[in-house]
Amino acid sequence: MHKLKKIGAVLSSAMLVTALAGCSGSDSGEAGESAGAGTGSAAPTKMETVRVWTNSGHTKELVTEMVGEFNNTIGKEKGIKIEYTVQGGDYKQALDLALASGQAPELFYVVGPKVDYVKRGDIIPIEELPGGAEFLGKYEGMLSHPAFTVERKVYSVPFNVTNVKLLYNKELFKKVGIVDANGEALPPKTWAEVREYAKKLTNPQEKVYGIALPLKWGSYFDWELFFPWVSSIGHNYYNTLTGKYDFAGFKPALEWLMGIKADKSYFPGPEGLDNDPARAQFAEGRVAMKLGASWDVGVLNDQFPATMEWGAADIPVLDTANRYKEFASVSDFISVSKTAKSANSAKVMEVYKWLHSDEFLVRMYEEGKYMPYDNRIIQLASKAPEAKGWAEFGRNENIYMHHGQPTIKLEGETHAQVLLKLWMGSVSIDEALADLDKRYSEALEAGIQDGTVDPSAFLNPDFDFRVK
Repeated sequence: MHKLKKIGAVLSSAMLVTALAGCSGSDSGEAGESAGAGTGSAAPTKMETVRVWTNSGHTKELVTEMVGEFNNTIGKEKGIKIEYTVQGGDYKQALDLALASGQAPELFYVVGPKVDYVKRGDIIPIEELPGGAEFLGKYEGMLSHPAFTVERKVYSVPFNVTNVKLLYNKELFKKVGIVDANGEALPPKTWAEVREYAKKLTNPQEKVYGIALPLKWGSYFDWELFFPWVSSIGHNYYNTLTGKYDFAGFKPALEWLMGIKADKSYFPGPEGLDNDPARAQFAEGRVAMKLGASWDVGVLNDQFPATMEWGAADIPVLDTANRYKEFASVSDFISVSKTAKSANSAKVMEVYKWLHSDEFLVRMYEEGKYMPYDNRIIQLASKAPEAKGWAEFGRNENIYMHHGQPTIKLEGETHAQVLLKLWMGSVSIDEALADLDKRYSEALEAGIQDGTVDPSAFLNPDFDFRVK
């Protein structure tokens, strides 16, 4: 039975690629209107198909609509028909098969390290397309990130960011009197205030707690501790200014976390609390504060609809007089396939430019689908997104796009495992930080020595983290 299922899966994939083979290239049955057709005054515009693949299900309806508008307007004028496909859970399998058989779309979303696709020759630099170098000009200073550039060649560009805010329950804040002069909920501006407010908001008798700490979530220590604390420390635990690991710089963050533990102002059982249950507790009004990423807007509106009034405040800092830029993870959208070489590359480039145009990005923001990489896009929007919380996450004037960090072969426990032991009382703060700096630094040096790590790809000594 298992063998039959496997054969069926392979046959289905093969049928998919066979069907795709008929979709590439020119559409001989379609042509743009031509004045004086039949009189020899002008040749019809040759229509050519440019295929685009993504796995972005949450934008499928909107992008499909926009592609239809493009095909009926700009596309007709320029002889371009976009064929837009959103693959399901088998996206990578379908993409790998299409690439191996030479039937890949001209443009597609890359899953996994871009360098792997480059080594196989599956994607080509944007500079190699007509007008590509000119197009990249508007991204000057933004392309050093390994998500975009491999060996000084650019394979994609910034599209959206994921940033972090402090989620807070306005109703609970008002109930305990944490309000401004107008009686509105007043979110904390410093980490000391977060701790102070968490104590004041905790009421075990009413099963209400100051803050949720989903320590079971594998990404907790990154997304809800280290990343938010960058705006207080001035660098990440991999310090792009020096090209070295610096966990020791985050001692104040760990002291704050252990202070929350000492105060017992957290939702019970953090060691067994994953992120989804933590978000559900916040949505139900049993947690007053939680660190959250911009993806949580969708969670609190759709997955776990909030039953109370909530807000998203800027990340607190240690000292309001010494604020650094806030962390934001930057992502791309589309890369150029090797099949673009055998297509009309000028038309492929036209589609690539349209998918990264101001018009396209503004629509993504207005409909609450993506947070744009450039705050200028938000300013161009003609309407605010309807999704509650989206506009607050759009206050991103002080973000910086995370520079990435090397992939190393670490011996022993990860930083998340070590810091969980810290929470459990097995190690001290100083012991944990010293251990992490030593082992991560050794792994980095080993990678540099064996050639698996290029430190220059992540080093940015001139970057200014300060908020001016």
